[in-house]
Amino acid sequence: MQPIMTAMAQDSEQFEDSVIIVGVGLIGGSIAAAIRQRHPGCRVTGVGRSEKRLAAAQKAGLLDDWATAVTGDMLQRPCVVVVCLPVNMIASQVCEVALMATEDVLITDAGSVKSDICNQVTTDRKSARLFVGAHPIAGGESGGFENAEAGLFDDRVCVVTPGERPDGDDGRITRTSDFWSGIGCVVAQMTPREHDRILALTSHLPHVMAAVITSVVGPENLALTGSGFRDATRIAAGSATLWKEILAGNREQVVTAIQSAEQTLADFRTALMQRDDCRIESLLSKAAACRMSLDS
Repeated sequence: MQPIMTAMAQDSEQFEDSVIIVGVGLIGGSIAAAIRQRHPGCRVTGVGRSEKRLAAAQKAGLLDDWATAVTGDMLQRPCVVVVCLPVNMIASQVCEVALMATEDVLITDAGSVKSDICNQVTTDRKSARLFVGAHPIAGGESGGFENAEAGLFDDRVCVVTPGERPDGDDGRITRTSDFWSGIGCVVAQMTPREHDRILALTSHLPHVMAAVITSVVGPENLALTGSGFRDATRIAAGSATLWKEILAGNREQVVTAIQSAEQTLADFRTALMQRDDCRIESLLSKAAACRMSLDS
């Protein structure tokens, strides 16, 4: 299935008047920074556990105000609630927000796993109606709002995964796409399962492979590593807790991706054992051509 790609430029008048960001870390902070830069008239509220860090994010200019929990009073006017929590916490937060929200509220998220989240949300009809899943494919190894970038989402793909709509499309899919394109993203639309299949290959498998390479080399050999090792393993420095939840949330698709990687590794091993240098060159050339097409 080919994703439906859209890119819609927006001016400040067309954007949302109010956005609530639940989880003001790197992604949530960058969403706030992008809104600040592109849509200064939009009011941004941050929600998180630490009053100290939320106050610091406000002092840094990312937030208009903040709270340690989403309350019903916040949800009595049109707004977008963006849940930027670890993937294992998103569905419960969506349902909690939906319970208090009016019909003018749109709930979206930034989780890098979609099927598990969407399946949990659809068990509640109102949550399923108010929620449209999304995944902006952007980020970095360093977390926290201190590393937020207003341009983090510029020309980066955001996958919108509407799933099954219990009451049909009431305009929320378009509104969700408009929100993400409004902070710089190019929007792709696909099913949650298709998203997870592709991201298992393009994001989750690379993290596993980076961890494997790093583990095989070990600390005793790091002194002899060069730029190739650093390029291939940069993402292995990401949060183990965060990535454990991502891999567990997309378990089936990641296993399938690992099996594909095992087959390719086996092809290299067989070619080396059989001294089939032509096959080795063919495998390397195929990979090189694929990688070079990324920059073309």
